[in-house]
Amino acid sequence: MPSRTERLILLLAAVAAGVALGIAPRSRADWAAELIMPALMVAACAVGSRWLVFTRLAYVLILVHILVQLWGGHFTYGREPSFGWLQERFGLLRNHYDRLAHFALGFCLYVPIREFIVRVARVARGWACFFSIAVISAVAGWWELFEWGMVAAKPELTADYLGMQGDPWDAQQDMLQGVLGALAAWAAFTWWHNRALDRAAATGQGSDVRSA
Repeated sequence: MPSRTERLILLLAAVAAGVALGIAPRSRADWAAELIMPALMVAACAVGSRWLVFTRLAYVLILVHILVQLWGGHFTYGREPSFGWLQERFGLLRNHYDRLAHFALGFCLYVPIREFIVRVARVARGWACFFSIAVISAVAGWWELFEWGMVAAKPELTADYLGMQGDPWDAQQDMLQGVLGALAAWAAFTWWHNRALDRAAATGQGSDVRSA
């Protein structure tokens, strides 16, 4: 399990990235909307550590997901510069950073969700893989509804917030990317995550949720 100092470093890295990328974003309204989820994730990790300390792998992946969101929020997902260069260089129809961000939803959050299911719900690890992918599928769907609701409630948000880039199937594609990311994480991280859980259990740190 990561030490308190390690967790503090990861927390400060997320906050520093948020401050730095909050300077002169392309659209202040879009940036504020994109900041909601990273802020909630940071708060949940900081407050929740009283009861549940995740493995180091889970925290690192959470940080990566936060950074992906903050970076995309600064430029807006449809105008991210490096993927914009790829779009121009290869004549692509769209900037694919938006797709990467939705893939990262599944790829980065599979491990934290699985760990929560194993350690809190006490579900067998094999079944936890299935339920983690199912949860990510649901989150990907609800996220599209959340984006739609945000734009409906705040007309000042630009089309860049949705990142459709003229694709009428953008929401469905985004949900698919989340599922594909979760499946990729299942293949890449499950064995590694099981070893991390075993090490935590062996030291008495990962067997259950701590009392408040």
